[in-house]
Amino acid sequence: MNTTELEHLHAELAAAPPGAAMRLGVDGNTPDDVALRWERWSELADHEQWLRRQSREAGEPADPGIFGLDAVGYAYGDLDRIENGGVLIYQMEDHLGTGHGDMSPEILERVVDDAIADARNPARTVRVPGREEAQQWWSEARDDYQTRRESGNGPLDLVEADEAVVLLRKRIVDALVHGQAMAEEPTRRAEAERYIKREIAMAGEHVELATRKYRAAAKDFRETRERETTPESLRELFEANERVAASRAAALTAYSVALQQAAQRTTPFMACLRRSLGERFPHEYREVLATKAGKLTEQSSVEAALRLTPGDPMHWYPEKDGMIKQIHRYIDAAQERDRLDWDEMVDRRHLPRTPTLRGQALAMACYDVISREQKELSDRWRKLSSVERSIVDDRGVNSARAHDYAAGIGIPAMPALTLADQAREPGEGLSLQKGMIEKSTDPQSMYGVEPPTVEFEQTSTFEMWK
Repeated sequence: MNTTELEHLHAELAAAPPGAAMRLGVDGNTPDDVALRWERWSELADHEQWLRRQSREAGEPADPGIFGLDAVGYAYGDLDRIENGGVLIYQMEDHLGTGHGDMSPEILERVVDDAIADARNPARTVRVPGREEAQQWWSEARDDYQTRRESGNGPLDLVEADEAVVLLRKRIVDALVHGQAMAEEPTRRAEAERYIKREIAMAGEHVELATRKYRAAAKDFRETRERETTPESLRELFEANERVAASRAAALTAYSVALQQAAQRTTPFMACLRRSLGERFPHEYREVLATKAGKLTEQSSVEAALRLTPGDPMHWYPEKDGMIKQIHRYIDAAQERDRLDWDEMVDRRHLPRTPTLRGQALAMACYDVISREQKELSDRWRKLSSVERSIVDDRGVNSARAHDYAAGIGIPAMPALTLADQAREPGEGLSLQKGMIEKSTDPQSMYGVEPPTVEFEQTSTFEMWK
């Protein structure tokens, strides 16, 4: 950004509500968004230091600056890593115009929690307003926060739980889109799988929050319904709300188990697996995925777990959707896949093994489907070194990274074809793969490249001193 743009952005964020301020003008939280926010943070932090230095030299009080700028820096631009702690609580006291230490830390933590939730979810109704409105808002909202601390508030807990589910859905979708984009590059597939599983593990924070809020809401609705002072006409409403909150808490508890399974090292990421399999066996991969091992692979994949993500809270009723039964089927498929991997590893030891237990059954399914000629080519390709295989590499499809990843998930070794070559007729594609193996084993291909000629002038010591 140039100086004018930087000054304008700083002034805009300094006056913005805390949530919007901490986003630094970047609404999402994908890796690209985090990188852009981190870059902006560096520029804005330098600019804010310069403004404070100017104020000190002029003997004037410094402006408060952007709310949460330091906290965003500690989180390296990642909104999900922002922590509710002393830095933000101290700033919140300034923001609300209260004296330092005058307010209960528990109440301030709830306000900061709302500000962080505002930052993470741009679609959320803003809870904590900007600096100009903050003091007036706090004079009206303080009693509500005090009441929420002293006694439960079912409707509010239900709203906050729904907001956590909305944020969970956004994080899952963003992670899946980014992971699938990374999977398009053969050299980044291992990285894509690590990324998506890391995001799934971190999404557990949103699941835990929503579950806790739904349970608190269900408890409060039940206690309110059972009070003698509650009108009979409202008891049915409280009972219905209790049932909805309790069913959602139970569904999220089961969903957290599915997420834990999806984050396991052995869980396949189909965006990577399907591409790697199709590059090596473009006309056989559908038949491979139609086998028992292939079906279990898809049914127990990362994508299968993410399809279990709760729906829009406005229309999400787990009992009606049968969500818990679907989660049980997913866990059963994952366990059956692992058992099949073990059985195949024990029963067919004469065939080439994958580096680990993962993908054994899929590898055997591939060997059952492919032809004898393909098996012979696979055996020849497997015995080559990474240097030899790299001779025929085109855009990374036969790079060492791509080969090692494919081998590690249960795909037999085979020269990978580019997207254009995958569209060829089966015999033509196989001939091309055979030619790639021949070229890789040809000594002329290995050592036929001559080193470049470098010209240089040599000056003797005598000539330098002459």
